[in-house]
Amino acid sequence: WLNRGMLLDILWGIVLILIMVISSGATVDIFEKLAHDIRVNRLMLATILVGFSTSLPELFVGLAAAFRGQPQIALGDIVGANLANLSWIIGGAALLFGAVPVIGEYLRKELWITMGIAMTPFLLMLDGKLTRLDGLVLVFLYLFYINNLVHHGSSPLKHLKLSGRKIVVHRLHTRMEPVVQTLKLVMGLGVLGVSAWMLVNVAVKVSGSLGVSAFFIGLIILAMGTTLPELVLTIMASEKREISLILGNILGSVVVNSTLILGIIVLVSPIGYTDSLQRGISGLFLIIILGLFWLFTKSKHKLERWEGAVLVGIYAMFVGIQLMLA
Repeated sequence: WLNRGMLLDILWGIVLILIMVISSGATVDIFEKLAHDIRVNRLMLATILVGFSTSLPELFVGLAAAFRGQPQIALGDIVGANLANLSWIIGGAALLFGAVPVIGEYLRKELWITMGIAMTPFLLMLDGKLTRLDGLVLVFLYLFYINNLVHHGSSPLKHLKLSGRKIVVHRLHTRMEPVVQTLKLVMGLGVLGVSAWMLVNVAVKVSGSLGVSAFFIGLIILAMGTTLPELVLTIMASEKREISLILGNILGSVVVNSTLILGIIVLVSPIGYTDSLQRGISGLFLIIILGLFWLFTKSKHKLERWEGAVLVGIYAMFVGIQLMLA
């Protein structure tokens, strides 16, 4: 049973996650305004923002965990976030809204690229560790992916829309505006950093109290929290009848998590991994979920309600097995 102290820790952790979700959304909005002001290439902006807009919590939690000497939490959070995105978030969208369309070249190109990239960390972990060299490989893989998207006009980008509001130019808009926005951006990033550090401290404390591994806390508990931005964006896209944006956002988040974010974390703090069973089960379920998604959508180009229910069920099964192993 949870004692009062642990219950307070869990509640405080939930508050910190909500703060991170709100501040990450605000930070991306500010970054977008600055990018418009300095006339950044819109295609490059879309590519970077769509991936980063929902992955900032994973980045900051991962960095906080790495600097604290707990990279297992970061690894668990990223693996858990990818599994959650590809199962209960996309499956939940199909359950809630009837179907999620799969458009353009997703099946022939983007889905296969995402599958390969999502499995790359597991291949690099076959020797039981992620070294700084592995981190460099992941970062360069992300840069190669971005370069390919921008120069070849990959299909998802044709359907992406920046959330941005039109910037109204009026007499009060002065040259100080970029400076003000930059200060706001620094403050937003600061809030994210402090919240992430405190959240990792809570996670370490809770894992010790429950007697479970730090990897498990990241895999199940933190991943539920750090994928909230994807959930919010999915709901918003559905309400605006832009359901086709859901898949692009999910695949983009999985790629960013598996390459750039994990790569940066490993460069800060290499990860040694001994529990091959937990790692193996996570990789197996990722393959199952990706395979089912491809199977469900290859002929009719949409994910139907009952198929979404299957994906949600697979994730529930994964969580159940991890709880037994914990």
